[in-house]
Amino acid sequence: MGIDHAEETTRQLPAAPERTRHRRPRGRRAVAVAAGALGAAGLTWATWATWAGAFDHVPLLNRAVAGGLEAAGCALLLAGWWGRERRWVTRTLPLLLLSVAVLVGLIALGLWTSGTVTDAYPPTFAIWVGAGFAALAGCPLVLRRRLTGLAVSWRKAAAVAAVPATVAGAFMLIDQQYGIWPQIGDVLGHSGAIDGRQAHDLIGGAAGPGTAPPAHGVILDLDAPATRSHFRHRPGVVFLPPAYFGPGRATLPVLVMLVGSPGTPINWLKSGHAQATDDAYAAEHQGRAPVLVVVDQNGSATGDTECVDSSQGNAETYLTVDVPAFITGTLQIQHAASSWGIVGFSEGGTCALDLVLGHPDIYRHVVDFGGDARPNLGNPAHTLSALFGGNVAAQQAHDPARLLSTRRYPGVTLWFGAGADDARGIAVGQQLADDAIRDGIVTHRFVDTGGHNWQFASAGFARVLPQLCDEMVTSGLAPATGHSGRGATG
Repeated sequence: MGIDHAEETTRQLPAAPERTRHRRPRGRRAVAVAAGALGAAGLTWATWATWAGAFDHVPLLNRAVAGGLEAAGCALLLAGWWGRERRWVTRTLPLLLLSVAVLVGLIALGLWTSGTVTDAYPPTFAIWVGAGFAALAGCPLVLRRRLTGLAVSWRKAAAVAAVPATVAGAFMLIDQQYGIWPQIGDVLGHSGAIDGRQAHDLIGGAAGPGTAPPAHGVILDLDAPATRSHFRHRPGVVFLPPAYFGPGRATLPVLVMLVGSPGTPINWLKSGHAQATDDAYAAEHQGRAPVLVVVDQNGSATGDTECVDSSQGNAETYLTVDVPAFITGTLQIQHAASSWGIVGFSEGGTCALDLVLGHPDIYRHVVDFGGDARPNLGNPAHTLSALFGGNVAAQQAHDPARLLSTRRYPGVTLWFGAGADDARGIAVGQQLADDAIRDGIVTHRFVDTGGHNWQFASAGFARVLPQLCDEMVTSGLAPATGHSGRGATG
């Protein structure tokens, strides 16, 4: 009789011990559940409070805080990644870092080739952005690592905490570079503007001799409709100084404010602090200050029309027909070219100069902060094709150097400003100022601290406004005879 040795062997093997599941004590489980519930409740409250505006005035432009947050995030990232497992060190981490580097490179290339951002990136951007992506991608990998002992808790906790720290640090450091969002409320779009019917009721109210103007100006969600141009644009805003609510509103000077690309209209009032600057000027001049009409000339945050009529829309017609009609009609301010001007930053500065030189019967004052020498979409061939449909004559009609050499501009005043770190802006401003002076135009040029960012534009507007207002008043009484000046050189 044969013997089944396999069966015999199986019978002789001792039974494997039953695997038992180690359960947490009930007390520890209850603490974990309570901590999770408390954390969720805290996160919910913080989210609600943020959207409700509780943190609107928390500043974001603090380099020390931004740098400290990024350093802490990177330290947490390294702590979460620490380990000696062969597979982790020789395979997982190198693949993770390579993937992040490729991703950051592709994003930078995409922004550049699409024309969304044409300025050079500071080298540190790659580190800040890369750290954020590395924390996001590495967190799940750390949570899946099979670690034992106390290392399980602190490494995983560090990996989780590194995500918000590196992302927030990168955001603040990039924001520090450009100055786009001074406060948390600016990120959320909390402009503090009066909107809807209330805005129309406010400007339609009586402005009799006995009416006491308010102590401060107000922002209204009022947009110039594209009645003639049919230009698709984002809603603009208006800042009205205190004197607007008195009997002299019709004679107030007007400044049309243009941001660059990328950008949003409200940037001028918040990032450029034009609201605070105008309000401060009004406080020293019995409430009188320019009405600031902030409009969108690009159609989107990354659009770039260079303020000409093109396949991208009739931006020039919008700014020279529809916007003036809105100012005289809705805002009830009489048109006087001698007291109307355009202030622009970056692409907005290019627009300001081109629009005034092309339409001095509508606007006569230019403030150009860091604009280009002429309408520009990155390279000459693309600019000629996209903006002017290949029409060289149309392009030349929008070239400031050509306009300055072929026309005369009595009563026009020009301001060119650039940050000390903006070499291109300094060179362009010098070239354009020299051309304008040869044409006999009242011209000012200055270089101030900062770069091609909103910190410079904010300081520049505060520097320019008092003398600009003087010129807007005096030019209406006695048009300039063509002398040149450098009242704000630096």
